[in-house]
Amino acid sequence: MYNSSMYPIKAAAALAGLSTETLRAWERRHGAIHPIRDAQGRRLYDAPTVERLSRLHRLTDRGHPIRDLAALDDAALDRLLDDSRQTAYGGVESLPSQMLDAIADYRVDVFDRDLSVAIATLPMPVLMARVIRPLLQEVGLRWADGRLAVAQERLVSSLMRMRLLTVLSPPPREQRPRVLFATLPGERHELGLIGAALQVHEAGLPVLYLGTELPAMEIARVAARLDVLGVALSSVDPSQAAPALADLRELQAALAPGVPVWLGGANARYLDEELASARIRSVEDPQAMLRSLRALARQRAGG
Repeated sequence: MYNSSMYPIKAAAALAGLSTETLRAWERRHGAIHPIRDAQGRRLYDAPTVERLSRLHRLTDRGHPIRDLAALDDAALDRLLDDSRQTAYGGVESLPSQMLDAIADYRVDVFDRDLSVAIATLPMPVLMARVIRPLLQEVGLRWADGRLAVAQERLVSSLMRMRLLTVLSPPPREQRPRVLFATLPGERHELGLIGAALQVHEAGLPVLYLGTELPAMEIARVAARLDVLGVALSSVDPSQAAPALADLRELQAALAPGVPVWLGGANARYLDEELASARIRSVEDPQAMLRSLRALARQRAGG
């Protein structure tokens, strides 16, 4: 058992935006972090360690080698981050924290203004790497340690949805097969789903974002009518894992052969293992999913 302020390796990696393989490499090869072990010898990570991992992730994304960062204390890492905020796109790296500080004070207008300006002025790769992904990670951290209330998380979700759907909306005459994004009935969390949809959009693939709480048969019907490239679903709420399993079995039976389904969110691995399906799989590596989608798109284009 571990208390609410301690995270197992998968949760710590997800909160910091890393793969578990990268986290282990940073620990074993470079000594960048030092987890705690429980009575069974399993690694546990406290909130300061997760925040350190997040700092390291942001700095390696900016080109700093992990071997140069591993021995630095948190104050030195913060100084490097402060230096980087003064370069490239007017200190955009400070935006995610500033925006969530505004939400913490219920200054919705400030959050919405900053998000709108970022969407309007930043290239999509910069928007994703410097604003959206760090914002989603910070939401996860603050929600996990109690700094963000449920209502505040919902505010972030609704505001992001309102602004980002304008980015995700396909051109009226878009003819290429799209990737359908949705959640199943009972699942209202969509921040991760929005982030995944933006990542696919950034990769140059058309997206159809349907939002939350769609019945399996409705998803199958839309997928069939539009001949979608694939279906991406998010399942986060633990109380919805069992209903999602039944819905996914219904979806699998109703979808046309050859339409893949990808699962993201906290329940994804459990659902994948229970279904043991060749085409409904949890997303372990987003880049692998993108490669698979591109290959499918090429096959479709080639007839």
